[in-house]
Amino acid sequence: MRKNINLNDNWSFHLGELSKPNTLSRKSFALGSLTSTLSSEAGENVPIGMGGHHFLKLIAQGDENVGLRNLAGTQILDELGDGWEKVDLPDDWKRRTPYKNNPSLVMNGSKEDNVAYYRRTFTLTKDGDKEYILHFDGIMHSADIWMNGAYLGHNESGYTEIDLDVTGLIKFDDEGLNVVLVRVDTTTGAEGWWYEGAGIYKNVWLEEVSPVHIERDSFYFQTLAISNPAEVKINFSVKNNSAEKVKVAPTLRINQDKEVKFHEVLVQPQGKQHFSKIITIDNPKLWSPEEPNLYQAELSIDGDELSQRFGIRLVSYDMGGFILNNKPYQLHGVCEHQDFAGVGVALNQDIVNYKIKTLKEMGINALRSSHHFASKELLNACDQLGIILMDENRLLEATPWRLSDLEKMVKKSRSHASLAFWSVANEEISGNTEFAKRSAKKVTSLIRSLHPGTILVSAELLNPEGEVNDDYLKYYDVLGVNYPEAGVMGNGAEIIHKNHPDLPMMSTENASYFSTRGIYKDNGDLAQCNNLGSMYSMVLPGKRKPGDPGVGGTAHPETVMDYLNSHSYMGGVFLWTGFDYYGEPSPFGWPAISSQFGISDLGGLPKDYYYYYQAHWIDKPVIHLATSWNKDDLEILNGKVNVRIFSNMDEVELLINGQSLGKQKVVDCESNWNVRYQSGELEARGFKSGELVATDKRITSNKTNSVQITARYVGITTTIFELSALDKNGNLVPDAVDRIRITSTNGHIIGVGNGNPVDHDISTGEVSLFSGKAVVIVKHEADNSATLQASIEK
Repeated sequence: MRKNINLNDNWSFHLGELSKPNTLSRKSFALGSLTSTLSSEAGENVPIGMGGHHFLKLIAQGDENVGLRNLAGTQILDELGDGWEKVDLPDDWKRRTPYKNNPSLVMNGSKEDNVAYYRRTFTLTKDGDKEYILHFDGIMHSADIWMNGAYLGHNESGYTEIDLDVTGLIKFDDEGLNVVLVRVDTTTGAEGWWYEGAGIYKNVWLEEVSPVHIERDSFYFQTLAISNPAEVKINFSVKNNSAEKVKVAPTLRINQDKEVKFHEVLVQPQGKQHFSKIITIDNPKLWSPEEPNLYQAELSIDGDELSQRFGIRLVSYDMGGFILNNKPYQLHGVCEHQDFAGVGVALNQDIVNYKIKTLKEMGINALRSSHHFASKELLNACDQLGIILMDENRLLEATPWRLSDLEKMVKKSRSHASLAFWSVANEEISGNTEFAKRSAKKVTSLIRSLHPGTILVSAELLNPEGEVNDDYLKYYDVLGVNYPEAGVMGNGAEIIHKNHPDLPMMSTENASYFSTRGIYKDNGDLAQCNNLGSMYSMVLPGKRKPGDPGVGGTAHPETVMDYLNSHSYMGGVFLWTGFDYYGEPSPFGWPAISSQFGISDLGGLPKDYYYYYQAHWIDKPVIHLATSWNKDDLEILNGKVNVRIFSNMDEVELLINGQSLGKQKVVDCESNWNVRYQSGELEARGFKSGELVATDKRITSNKTNSVQITARYVGITTTIFELSALDKNGNLVPDAVDRIRITSTNGHIIGVGNGNPVDHDISTGEVSLFSGKAVVIVKHEADNSATLQASIEK
């Protein structure tokens, strides 16, 4: 039967260039050096037969090593040498390197590029006649891979999975150690203008399969009808890599209670047989964000079995917007990069689940993987937690290698219930041209041939005149436009809609609003933006005045929601972004090293507008005071301060030290006040149909006296803790910046974060609070619960 062997642990890592092994060899398996076993490791450096031993001795006066060097250029090393350390995967080595003040690095996170090597050895016991595929789920960036003295190949994109058939290279038992060497080079150029990380940042695993097996990426489901019974089409292929003809009779089991048998078929040696069948499922439980129902499928043939979850759902799009399961459905989405506080891009399934859970609690139902292929961790989380996913191709280039990458990733993604959209590219400056049309034709044709039933969209740059190329757009199902609500874009989207009333359109990117968690006045020196509206601009330098283009960001959240309500045909929104991310620190430069666009900070701690969107998009009562009540945190003019309340109540009442300042009706889930500042207690009360339903308070605090530790998320192998500064009365200290020492029991700390856009700390044994809070990421064994200890540095 099929077996997956985890290779994530115990890699040797070296930062910096070494003597790069050759990619071409004069003799088989003879590249030597780091690609083969060292003298101190078990097994021959080069497998040599009896004739080989005799020949090598003849040509080198009896010294085989000299013979190898003379004949094949093989270098045999005694040890790794200096500069190597042990790491576990996933790993982003840039998180361990210092930040650099270099204008050319600012957009990509102010981290220098370099070359690094990863090397791992493992043993394998022979288990009959099997085949072996070595999988790398993600290496950032350009990667060269060797195994057991041979060069396996090169991979360019950091967003593409790598699958290598190493059946002919594997060593068993007393043949010695298997050696895998990976050279990662980030100096060859970036694919994104954001922080992309570096290294083997996703899982590595060895798959063991029988010569006659189901092709993993060929197995997928397509919903055809959602009536009762539902109709679902099953597709898969069986490969016969043996030397004999083989009879196969596949069986499919769904949820252990429905069995589907396929006719027996004879598969020729080195041949492949495709299977396809339409089945019915009675009383189907449909997949949706509200009810993410999944079915468990087990597909088996003699000697192999493959499992997969799938959902029953239909998606479409017309001039009125998005349609899910034959009903109009408004998309409340975010765009999201794939990094996270402290760990960079090295996210495991637990951290991805935490990110999606945090966003789901805000009320989102959709996510755009910006601007790259969605990872399998993201696809899994969206399936299970209920998020409609827009997957995204990196570039609109119909080059052979880009098309090959796209084909691979479409096949790997297409059976996920959450995947409703394919975005062909993002903001291509060549978009809507005759030249780009040729690439659009090839890319869209490829996706449609591999993944029927999804919606193809292009996230295009707008122009105020609303000019588009009809011949270019005909290859897409939907025209996506970024920031149609923004003043700097004029009325471009509305002009397109007026001139093309039969063209489906959607918002693919919105808002880009500046805010720094817990900050209520701008501070350019510290790269901090006022949550209530910054005076820094997206398009103009320095601090501006109200009404200037781009002030506060591309568009304010209120403008986005107003546009959504008045342009329902645009399908919904995709807010930029759910979380802050490393790099792209607009509106600032150095020393800022992270973005200000997130609705939550890098570690998932919500900013104030998180509750604005939550008030719009969830049913439970919401009331949130978007302010501190410590005097030094506030902009006070003539003794008065602005207070903003987000709520989905009918009306709110504001009190200072128990004295009511009256009530206001809530408009657009928001209520704004200008009140005289008095230290003490600020309270907001929310009323529904005249009854008090919810309250929120802010209290003027003293200095930090203790640190509260709360588990924000407990995963299988990762726990995310929140640290909060408390004063002697147990009140939150909202402006605390104390330095905290941290240790973990039953786990080890792999990352920390605090939301401070100028925090350059790369340590994991301590963390500085920012706006009174921080997060700590702890990795632990699956059967252990980790604890965290924290103490304030005096």
